[in-house]
Amino acid sequence: MAGKNDKMLVWDVPVRLFHWVLVALMATSYFSGRAGGDWMQLHFWSGYGILTLLLFRLAWGFVGSTTARFASFLKDPAAAFTHVAHLFRKEGPRDVGHNPLGGVMVLVLIFAVLAQVVTGLFTADTDTGMVNGPLALKVADKWVERATDFHTWWINVLLVLVAVHIAAVVLYLVWKRRNLIGPMITGRKRIDQAVEPGAPSPRLAFASSRLAMSILLACAALVYFIVRAGG
Repeated sequence: MAGKNDKMLVWDVPVRLFHWVLVALMATSYFSGRAGGDWMQLHFWSGYGILTLLLFRLAWGFVGSTTARFASFLKDPAAAFTHVAHLFRKEGPRDVGHNPLGGVMVLVLIFAVLAQVVTGLFTADTDTGMVNGPLALKVADKWVERATDFHTWWINVLLVLVAVHIAAVVLYLVWKRRNLIGPMITGRKRIDQAVEPGAPSPRLAFASSRLAMSILLACAALVYFIVRAGG
């Protein structure tokens, strides 16, 4: 029988690195974008990094480790609503990876950030015309204007989503006494918080680091050629 402090590996290294590097790059993009001027070059570079990570995560959601796969945590809407009811209880439910509600948030955040970086490729500085996305000259001016307006406005939506995500982590820590940050650093989660009492620990499959690196390099190459296409 598993003890209270016994832990099991639930998150692989690629998922953990994706999470924290994405946090760092999003912060870099936000503050460099706010600073403007010479900082815009860093803004674009961090944006390319974010796009590379998002493409990697989408691919890893199909071929990665068990808990990284979308099929393991994307449930029907009923499961998400059931989980909402559990938020008002201090006990349960127990989930090995993302819970149903958290799984929805993961997908929402991925596509919300993806919308931000993709429109950034087509943006233009309407005041000076000196700071343009790499693909701004490849589309009509009206689409550049729309992309720029969306990119400028959508950051507010992202800030709200990030705030909701952080609030959920704090809620779990304070109300349910479950630390969601620790497992995303160490990869390990307490067994009693992952499986029902008396139930055997699930057998998880972990994809190889070589596969992860190969996919990441392929995604980086794709982003490189996308950016070069505007040159």
